[in-house]
Amino acid sequence: MAKSTTPDLAAQLLAAPFGRDTPAVQAASDPLVDTPMQVTLDQIRPYQHNPRRSPNPQYDAIKASIRQRGLDQPPSITRRPREEHFIIRNGGNTRLAILNELWQETGDERFHTLLCLFRPWTARGEILALTGHLAENELRGHLSYIERSQAVEQARQLYEQECGQPLNQTELAARLTADGYPVDQPSISRMGDTVAYLLPAIPDALHAGLGRPQVSKLLLLRKTARQTWKRHAPDSDAEFEPLFQHSLARCDGDLAQFSLDRVRDEVIGDLAQHLHRDYDELALDLGETELRRGLLSQLLEPEVPLPRPEPGKLPAAGSFSAPPAQAATANSEQLRKHIAELAQAISAACAPTIEVLAQNEGLGFACRCADAATLPAQGQALLGLWQALADPTATPVANLGALLCGTPAHNPWLDDETLARLFRLIKLARQLPHAGDR
Repeated sequence: MAKSTTPDLAAQLLAAPFGRDTPAVQAASDPLVDTPMQVTLDQIRPYQHNPRRSPNPQYDAIKASIRQRGLDQPPSITRRPREEHFIIRNGGNTRLAILNELWQETGDERFHTLLCLFRPWTARGEILALTGHLAENELRGHLSYIERSQAVEQARQLYEQECGQPLNQTELAARLTADGYPVDQPSISRMGDTVAYLLPAIPDALHAGLGRPQVSKLLLLRKTARQTWKRHAPDSDAEFEPLFQHSLARCDGDLAQFSLDRVRDEVIGDLAQHLHRDYDELALDLGETELRRGLLSQLLEPEVPLPRPEPGKLPAAGSFSAPPAQAATANSEQLRKHIAELAQAISAACAPTIEVLAQNEGLGFACRCADAATLPAQGQALLGLWQALADPTATPVANLGALLCGTPAHNPWLDDETLARLFRLIKLARQLPHAGDR
């Protein structure tokens, strides 16, 4: 058998699978320490898990700067095992896209070949790449709130794969902080709720740039609405989330048209319809300060139909909107029940020794006190108010001003929350003569 010549041996060694250009050989030859490396655009790919999903708002300005000055800050690169191309390691995908555009437009070699810092891939490469991109974008302030929230959720999944067990929010915050993206537990909680409860309903508004202040208000609305739902329908907890997301989804769209007031109105209207409660009562339960101001203004002014906004237009931010047509109309029995509940809550807060008894006549309640003479001044004022509401011919209430408004030397005896309940009670009492029994 003839001996192989040196050229024959070289050809055999360079044949597949021993070729120098296979991905496995290329990755095996990558430096083991941080090393400057000259590469071309053909060799680099963007990081496919980049948190940024919308165009960089500074794209045109960055492109103009690179066209004029060249690339001052080349991105660092890395490479996964057994892959042919390098990837951006921790921010620089926008610069890579701009370089490709400029190379196509000009053919200028300075946009095609660049000197990058190569950083070796490690066992924690995926996590470090994701947190690196998060930190870089956070530093530049270009990520939307939903982009940060989705990236943190993706990081959670990677961390749990790494450690083999679920992480609570505090543990996730600690790991992200240790890997260069400082974030606290409340922020993680809010981001997780945004992805779980808001993103399915309003993706367009979130990706258009709905910010943390608006998100926080939406999550607070969801929390209070859920508490209201559990109070009135404790056995139907599973039905709340689809209802809330359906209400929210009707408000999705262009960010300029997104209105928190409209979201509240949709949520309250749907709750009223499904719980068979009064719109105003639920609005008060949800803590609507606009509604409280509206109730007060109605008490002080003649009752006239509230103007509705023109079709296609939303009401002004501070205005009181009338209940939607689909809200259930309470009959006299329901009204009296609600009035009695409010009177009991007010008495418990101001004068606990006054016993409020529900009844299905008159305003819906009667008062009883074992020894009215021993009541403190605020209790006597409240008892007189109840008697005056039940009997317009009763003796004028003493100390009514101190009860409602306070004096120069003392705060009002009714706090803001209790006063709001009183306004609600009076509002319901005004509806009694017009209630339709079913």
